[in-house]
Amino acid sequence: MHKQIIKADVPETGGPFNLCVRHGNMIYVSGLPPFDAEFSAKLREARASKQPIPQFPDVPFDRQVRIVMDHLKKLVEAAGSNMDCLLKVIVWLKDQRQQEEFDRIYRTYFSSQEALPARTRMQAGRTPLDCGLEVEAIGYVP
Repeated sequence: MHKQIIKADVPETGGPFNLCVRHGNMIYVSGLPPFDAEFSAKLREARASKQPIPQFPDVPFDRQVRIVMDHLKKLVEAAGSNMDCLLKVIVWLKDQRQQEEFDRIYRTYFSSQEALPARTRMQAGRTPLDCGLEVEAIGYVP
């Protein structure tokens, strides 16, 4: 078996990692911050030209959650799976007081309570560029 790099319509930042890797029927998704295409392009440009990294824009938390979860869904589906096949999710929140808002949106990405993966959620001492959250996942292809 070999490692397969999964590509999807998800913006990449130019960091030294792949967003999603499939090995056999297992899927590994790197920590996903709420970076949209425009901000990701600015990050790539800054890294390529060795300029200072831009400041993360003021994006409402609910929008940040949807960006991350939409990106996660696209990557999982590009790997040939679906959100209900996630086994483990790790969530880092900048502020745990936003856990209820996160959970409310998060649940909408799964078909039922039984489909929810195991999960760890914690407050991060520091998220990438001080964004509101980062989410990492492991799943399988049925």
